[in-house]
Amino acid sequence: MTSLDTTPRSGADTFARYAMVAGAFLSPLLIALALLLSPIPIGVEGEPYVQEFAAAVDSYPTSAWLGALSAVLLVPGLLGAARVARSGKPVLGLAGLILAFTLALPTGNSDDVIYAALKSGVDQATTVRLLDAYENALPTSVLGASFFLGLIGAVLLGIAVLLGRSAPVWAGATLAVAPILIPVAWFAGLPTIAAVIPWALFAIGLGGVTLPLLGDRRR
Repeated sequence: MTSLDTTPRSGADTFARYAMVAGAFLSPLLIALALLLSPIPIGVEGEPYVQEFAAAVDSYPTSAWLGALSAVLLVPGLLGAARVARSGKPVLGLAGLILAFTLALPTGNSDDVIYAALKSGVDQATTVRLLDAYENALPTSVLGASFFLGLIGAVLLGIAVLLGRSAPVWAGATLAVAPILIPVAWFAGLPTIAAVIPWALFAIGLGGVTLPLLGDRRR
């Protein structure tokens, strides 16, 4: 950890730093909150998912807005984490940022498709076929895998922090581990709380990595 620089900052610089820290903490926490509020169990897919969605269709707008706000806040959060990571390991930090930034890209949302179909009166059987085509038959369907590239990028940011000693060890370690745990709940069909915990850890890691921005002007 480098020593702190006490030179006064401009108002814009101070605002940007606090925005990065706030975004880093809040973005993953909003996803965790959306998961907690969702009535649909983790790991449900295909026709059962559409059935569960239809039974609670009016609850979707809340989750949709939480997800949208999370995506907006993730941008300054990632920029802040990368700024700290690159101060110790420039190349690795940049690689992590490039990959992690795919988490914030608007690559499409299958829930939006289901919601639009159900609200327009499309029956559930047709909605299931529409969902399958959206996820597997579009030219850009492969972009759905970009989520995993983003998680890998977040891991690289954590590793860059650990190797470069540019933030507390606990923050870098948490950021390096939490993204690996995020897909586990979906693949294993675990309870919702098992999906919430990794996102909360991601918030701790990503936010913790950005904390040095509040004290060190040279970053």
